[in-house]
Amino acid sequence: MTLDIARRNRPWVANDPADTATWDGAPPGDSTVGALGDLAVPAVLVPGDSRTTEVDELFRHDGSLRCVVLTTADGPVLVDRSAFEAALTGRLGYGRLLHSRRAVVEMVTEDTLVMPHDAPIAAAGAAVLARRSPGTVANAVVVRQPDGGLGVAHVSTIFERLAHDYAYQSLHDPLTHLPNRLYLMEQFHQSADGDWSAVLFIDLDRFKDVNDELGHGAGDQVLAQFADRLRSSCRSHDVVARLGGDEFAVLTAAPLSPAQTLALAERLVLEAAAPFTVTVTDASGVVAEHLVTIGASVGVAHADRSHPTGRVSSLDVLLKHADLAMYRAKEHGRGRTSNYDPTMGAGRDTAPATQVRRQLERRLREAIANRTLSLHYQPLVQLPSGQVFGVEALARWHDPELGNVPPDRFIPLAEETGLIIDLGAWVLSTACLQGARWAAGAAQDLSVAVNVSPVQIAQPGFFDVVVAALTGAGLPAHRLCLEITETAEITDVADTVRVLDQLRQLGVQVALDDFGTGHSSLTMLRSLPLDVVKIDRSFVERVARSSQDAVLVRLVIDTAHTLGLEVCAEGVESADQASQLLSMGCDSAQGWYFGMPEPASERLTRSLALPPAVPLVDPTLPPPVPLGAADELVVVTSGDRTITYTSSTCAAILGWRPQDLLGTSVVDYLHPDTLARIDRGETIPALHTDGRSTHQVRHRDGSYRWLDTRAQSLRDDAGAVIEVLFFSRDITLTIQTQDALTDAETKFRHAFDDSPTGMALTGLDGRLLRVNDAFATMLGRRPRDLVAVAAADLTHPDDRPAQEADLDLLRTGRASAHDVVRRYLHLDGSVVPAHVTIAVINDRRAEPAYLISHIVPAAGLPA
Repeated sequence: MTLDIARRNRPWVANDPADTATWDGAPPGDSTVGALGDLAVPAVLVPGDSRTTEVDELFRHDGSLRCVVLTTADGPVLVDRSAFEAALTGRLGYGRLLHSRRAVVEMVTEDTLVMPHDAPIAAAGAAVLARRSPGTVANAVVVRQPDGGLGVAHVSTIFERLAHDYAYQSLHDPLTHLPNRLYLMEQFHQSADGDWSAVLFIDLDRFKDVNDELGHGAGDQVLAQFADRLRSSCRSHDVVARLGGDEFAVLTAAPLSPAQTLALAERLVLEAAAPFTVTVTDASGVVAEHLVTIGASVGVAHADRSHPTGRVSSLDVLLKHADLAMYRAKEHGRGRTSNYDPTMGAGRDTAPATQVRRQLERRLREAIANRTLSLHYQPLVQLPSGQVFGVEALARWHDPELGNVPPDRFIPLAEETGLIIDLGAWVLSTACLQGARWAAGAAQDLSVAVNVSPVQIAQPGFFDVVVAALTGAGLPAHRLCLEITETAEITDVADTVRVLDQLRQLGVQVALDDFGTGHSSLTMLRSLPLDVVKIDRSFVERVARSSQDAVLVRLVIDTAHTLGLEVCAEGVESADQASQLLSMGCDSAQGWYFGMPEPASERLTRSLALPPAVPLVDPTLPPPVPLGAADELVVVTSGDRTITYTSSTCAAILGWRPQDLLGTSVVDYLHPDTLARIDRGETIPALHTDGRSTHQVRHRDGSYRWLDTRAQSLRDDAGAVIEVLFFSRDITLTIQTQDALTDAETKFRHAFDDSPTGMALTGLDGRLLRVNDAFATMLGRRPRDLVAVAAADLTHPDDRPAQEADLDLLRTGRASAHDVVRRYLHLDGSVVPAHVTIAVINDRRAEPAYLISHIVPAAGLPA
């Protein structure tokens, strides 16, 4: 503000081209505390040639009159009452007689300060201070009104207003005119216990983008408009404050229930999401309006004792709690509300770590905005063939300042800050475009898997984002698989299920990624509509070296198959790991053993289209960690024998994947002979009742396997069958062996019994175990009459010593066969000479067990 000082008896006029004195206490045009005209009262004007007696009469007549203004040719001259009376009476009190005929203007010794009506009050105060000198008593400023009239602003009024306005400024934000943090503190601490209900901490989302794209002037307009929306959304006795930057707070007055507080927070989120209109002037001076869309995340911390978090007596603590809740809302995708939970404060960053984190966030924000991240693609292969059926798109970030930043560092940060929304949308659209290019080439059936965070799925427009990516790329929906990462918690399962169901109806596949880590649980497998479960690499790493890890992985595979899901193992780096996973029924895999992640290229396209020269996993090799019971099959059915669960050994025993059998009937796989028995009304144990039976079941290749099955029913309180559990072992080899033995025994019996040559089977004790008809007829007896008879009793007495000696040689192993002539006794007492060939039959331990004799009558030998 530039002011001119008029010399004695001349007014001090603002913006007069005379001598100037500059005051720098406030910026020009600062009207924060109002204009001088707001404080002015109409001036009492008197002619410039008025005598002292005339002015004295005015002052005497009106005791409240503090000044008058003389209208002179040089301009208005202020006559201050106190200065006038002091000059009029003089030090001895006789001045009135001496000055009664003098003109009033001659008695004014101080310069008059004249300022326009629109001069800032702060500038008027500064001007008064600048012109004051010891002994001066002028206490008013002459104000020129717009209509040419004059007014007077008293100095005391000016400084009272300034004091009030400066106090206001110290407690309010100059841009939005909202109370500031200090005011919030004063209101909280000056109030009685229980006056306040909660604190809402509001942080604008994507506000920095407004400043970066349209300038800080546009950002200021958004802040001011949002402040107005806050004021209109809250009650008159709530305190709405701007904490700084794009952060605001609302201190809600009691009574207000937690549900009402949350409803207010959600309303503020909606207010921030509505578009803002800002005016921007470009470099050429063209003024244009822009619609700006941002958002807000709101954290809520309760101050009343009735809330589970308890009473908080410090506003600093309450704001900190609300701030933590606000960051939790941002972690879940921005544009949300969150209530403070005491667990939120655990493990917060230290100051140095916070600085590093902020730098990482800043660089990541720039990388996403500038599209400087890249995508690499890793093959997904079927087991055991190793045939590539898809790729997973993996984000990679190389920063000029930070170098290569691993995904497990920047992905969680993106989820916490909400940057995952923009990052995920870019990854999805880029991967779909690349997948469409592969579809147009050799890899026509290739699918593309893209990681999506629960934070993304929670966004209202996520379904539309996926549809837009598929449509924009021209990629069929069945070629896209969305892998739900487990780095962030799924807070609204019902809403997530709804969105995933919509996507699956389009044909999009859904996988649960990194199962076994993060926030994953068996509940998620049951609750979410999934197609695939991906086992985290941390379990796969030791699956071929640790029986504990192998058991855990097998449990996951069995559980997933029970639910009709396929299983893919991540991080496979060796043939042993692949073999172990295959033995446990794993359907597919990915990892360095099959292919490393790499950028899209012609070489990658060719490699994806080529079938493997040989299977990468040999299914005939035994697994490194045998888990036992590989021949046991567990099947669970409903009461009507519909299959609801099969163990992973189903693939090895029957050739069917567990998910292939779900929903089918046990009866569909039985042998026709068994079905015929059922049709005849027979009750078969283990099929109709609890118990055990042996039966044949159809293999996928059309052959039949023998199973030894034990069945157990689970019943409700009324006795009705709820489920039936079948525990089966593959005994096909045993049955085949038994059949072979039976066939061999049948052949042996046929050869033995029907032989025209006499045959006898003898134990090592010399007693007959079996004889055929030819030998019995030779002795005039029946075969059954000779069983258990000692061979010596049928031999001539003179031959018995030699027979006993031969038997001793054979049963002790000193001889394996004998060829002798022996005389037998006929039933009628006659002697029957015969040629006898005796051989030893050993048991499985190679020890003598039986003697078999071939006996031919010896005609012509002496009896």
